[in-house]
Amino acid sequence: MSNKILDSFIDKKKAESAFVSLEDGESCRITELKDMKLVTKVMFGEEKEILRLIVDVETIAGLKSKNFDNNSQKFALELRNKGVGIGSGFTITRHGLQTKTLYEISDVTNPLIREKELDDNELLRL
Repeated sequence: MSNKILDSFIDKKKAESAFVSLEDGESCRITELKDMKLVTKVMFGEEKEILRLIVDVETIAGLKSKNFDNNSQKFALELRNKGVGIGSGFTITRHGLQTKTLYEISDVTNPLIREKELDDNELLRL
């Protein structure tokens, strides 16, 4: 009985949080990437530039706007290689813990038009 109460409390707090937080092996559906920017955060006593995604995410409390912060080049490459851009939806899955954490992007909707393709199309209009 007490585990149900604790699980319910944890799920509620996770849904209310301003940040997307995933456990090892857990996934969530990002319904839309609203914005992407670089922000400076203090991490382990040092200022670091990190990538912040502002996303709409499905939670137990419904659709919520949240932040997802990451400072990994591998994560930025995963986003770029999967064609994720502003307006895209996708599923994000966490694999691993602490310094061994990797995030997998899958089920991308409204993928970003590659910059080269966009540049070529822009040239055709000129």
